[in-house]
Amino acid sequence: MVEQQAVYTDQVVVDYAGNPLIEALPPIWSGDEVVDMLSHNEGHHDGERELDAQYRLHCVHRLFRYFQPLEQHVDIEQRFSRCIRQSYLHRNPFSAEYAAALAQGHKSIASGNGYESLGAFRPTAAGFTIIGLSGVGKTSAVTNILSLYPQVITHARYRKKPLVLKQLVWLKLDCPHDGSIKGLCMEFFEALDRAVGSTYFEALGKRGGTIDLLLVRMAQAARLHCLGVLVIDEIQHLSFAKGGGSEKMLNFFVTLVNTIGVPVVLIGTSRAMSVLQSEFRQARRGSGQGDLLWDRMKNDASWDIFVSSMWRNQWTRQTIPLTKEFSDALYRESQGIVDIAVKLYAMVQIRAIALGKETFSPADFHTVASERLGLVKPMLDALRSGDRKKIDAYGDIAPVSMEDYYAAYASRVRQNEPVPQKRNEISLSEKAVLKLLELGVEPGKAKRLTGRVMAEHQELRDVAGIVRFAYRMFLAADPVPEQGVEETDLRSAAGYDDMKAANVVGVVDW
Repeated sequence: MVEQQAVYTDQVVVDYAGNPLIEALPPIWSGDEVVDMLSHNEGHHDGERELDAQYRLHCVHRLFRYFQPLEQHVDIEQRFSRCIRQSYLHRNPFSAEYAAALAQGHKSIASGNGYESLGAFRPTAAGFTIIGLSGVGKTSAVTNILSLYPQVITHARYRKKPLVLKQLVWLKLDCPHDGSIKGLCMEFFEALDRAVGSTYFEALGKRGGTIDLLLVRMAQAARLHCLGVLVIDEIQHLSFAKGGGSEKMLNFFVTLVNTIGVPVVLIGTSRAMSVLQSEFRQARRGSGQGDLLWDRMKNDASWDIFVSSMWRNQWTRQTIPLTKEFSDALYRESQGIVDIAVKLYAMVQIRAIALGKETFSPADFHTVASERLGLVKPMLDALRSGDRKKIDAYGDIAPVSMEDYYAAYASRVRQNEPVPQKRNEISLSEKAVLKLLELGVEPGKAKRLTGRVMAEHQELRDVAGIVRFAYRMFLAADPVPEQGVEETDLRSAAGYDDMKAANVVGVVDW
């Protein structure tokens, strides 16, 4: 549960002033601020290229946290910013209208009426739809953008007035695989319970009830907790709904907006297009801010930004500079689908590290695609052809699993590794090398110095002792340490402060 206490800020837009639900939200960000907050690219850390293969294969997993915001991400954040704030315009918790709406919802529940009985509301915000190929980054983009906003804001007092309220800024659900309304309702209550600490699911799950009753309670809960926006992912699952279920669920989404003013954002693959267009009112409502048709990336400036930023995440011993040939090869094999591009880049590194090659070429993208992308090859071939009929013949791109690929090459790592003499010595030497790297010693020299010290001073069994000897040799540029060096006081040496900062020495060491 992501929850924070309400902190109210003055509003630049006069329409938003005096509404605690809006004043408690984060500020309205500029495009540059959104890019800075969304960017996530750790890259490789100093010295990691020198680690043994099994460690570097773990580092490759860092690629899957890589996120490079582009123009469409800024666009989506601004859409959310507008629709959340606009949805709260006529839902001020101090207004008589808000109190009347809660009373009317309670009356509908008590009388057992369906959701059609919910009173009309002045909707001030409309949602939008995001439709695109599977793997282009729709879900990850929305998840990262929503994470910029607190999910729950706890109110206690507003301008000396008591206000006991847990404001639910956003709620994200996945459409059930069978497209059932009841399944969606129960998932709504589960997600709501996790967010605000309520017990709706336990109470309603045991009691059951008709779909109409569940929908009324769902609408009332959204009113009570001042839900800002409801996001429904995987909306293409509505195509599997039976007996008019898809039409009924779409009608309910419209009812949510019309009766309580909650904007609904629908996310789905191209398979969802026919479902959404089948019902005119939903098509109109979903297009409140304009549909966002998210196509795969083109091989243009945006692709260059995406690839050049991702290229920092590299763990082969040999540094591979990015060239246009590499960029074009990666685009050709991934067809601009972000999920596939990231996984292909990870795969070529896994293969190079596991086989001991420690380098890769543009042709290796084709090799790993042939090894692992068999299931999605027909779809990628259709995209390469540019033939709309061939593209439409396929539904969604199957997910590409990385675990099988890791498993396939894990044994190759073990085959290529020399038999270790003693595991504790290997671990000790690696720790010493990393400490020397932190002190500014070049990787090759750090390994040579560590090896020489451990060979000539086998009595040393701690990292600090090895690093002290090795760093003395580095500072003195002396290939062989003197036997009496242990008696030398290095507190006056030039590198003493660096060693202390790297936690190589402490009070007990001297």
